[in-house]
Amino acid sequence: MESKEKMAIAGSGLVVAGFGLGIVGLAMIFPVVFAWTARLAERSADGLTATMEGASRTVGSVAGTLHRSFTQAARPGVEYQSVNARR
Repeated sequence: MESKEKMAIAGSGLVVAGFGLGIVGLAMIFPVVFAWTARLAERSADGLTATMEGASRTVGSVAGTLHRSFTQAARPGVEYQSVNARR
C-alpha cells in the first residue's frame, strides 16, 4: 500500500469516527433539550392559566357591577309603572 492510500483510509476512518461521535453526542443532548422544552411549555401553560384566571375575575367583576347598575336603574321605572297601573 502506498502512503497516500494509507492516509485516505485513515482519513475515512476518522470521518466515520467523527460521525459516530456526533450521533452519540446528539443521543446524549436530545433528552436534555426535550426536558427543557417540556419545562418551558409547562411554565408557559401555568402563566397562561394565571392570566386567564385574572381576566375571568375581571370580567366577572365588571359583569356584576353592570348588573347592579342596571338593576338600580330599572327600579324607578318599575316603581313608576306600578304606580300608574294602580290609577
